[in-house]
Amino acid sequence: MQNRVPLICSHQGYNAAAPANTLAAFARGIEWGAQEIEFDLFPSKDGDLIACHDATVDRTTNGIGLITELTTKELRALDAGSCFSDAFKGEKLPLFEEILDHFGKKAVFNIHIKSIEGIPVKSPAMDARIKRLLYNCDGNRIVWPMPEKEEGVLPELEEREVRPYDEKTFQTLLDLLDAYGCRGSVYITGERDVLMTALSMAPDIPRCCLEGHMNYSIIDNALRYKCSRVQFTKGFTTQRMIDRARAEGLICNLFWSDNLEEARRYADAGIDCLLVNNLGAVDGILE
Repeated sequence: MQNRVPLICSHQGYNAAAPANTLAAFARGIEWGAQEIEFDLFPSKDGDLIACHDATVDRTTNGIGLITELTTKELRALDAGSCFSDAFKGEKLPLFEEILDHFGKKAVFNIHIKSIEGIPVKSPAMDARIKRLLYNCDGNRIVWPMPEKEEGVLPELEEREVRPYDEKTFQTLLDLLDAYGCRGSVYITGERDVLMTALSMAPDIPRCCLEGHMNYSIIDNALRYKCSRVQFTKGFTTQRMIDRARAEGLICNLFWSDNLEEARRYADAGIDCLLVNNLGAVDGILE
């Protein structure tokens, strides 16, 4: 399988050119020609959905605190642009409805609903995997070739107790999708809690599995929660895993690639959709 042309998903928007998870970044991703836009959602203290990667606003704004403990008014008063560049001073953390209003149906939305309770780390082995993930995400690093073998599944992660994602918050998302007529142009990405609630409340909306993405159980979990996609993570994915996912009829996303040579290699290996931060670095891949 050679010279496959993948879908390109603009990860948190074109976040090498504008502040991640902002309207400016999403606009630049769509202008570049990305077929999909990925963004992360958390609920504010008063129940609105806000786009931000982290559970806190500390890293990406001039404020501090957990998103879930700040009101929408407090969150909207923050500057989410200056941390990136003075040219974006005053950029706001966008509300979900703003994203729908500006960009609905202009691209497929990969909506990453972030788990509010988080994923507890209970072992040195899991700590090591998280450190490796952060290392792989640091800069334009090529992680190639893919690992030949999967590591063992960590039972402390696989067997952890997980409560379904909050239904009230999820209903807010569904109501907004319906208000903007966008239910048919999105898919929902998440861990086990999100997948459980999504399957129960909106079985018609495609689901993309993140559960087990560093634990080599992602395909089994995708099948368990009747997902149509898996979102593999670079450095935790083998050719055997890609082949198995495709044999099961799953669309294969990969987080992430910002290098044209690497992106082409992953596409040829069977990856269908590449999450990309720096879209300029993969210019030509859609030709």
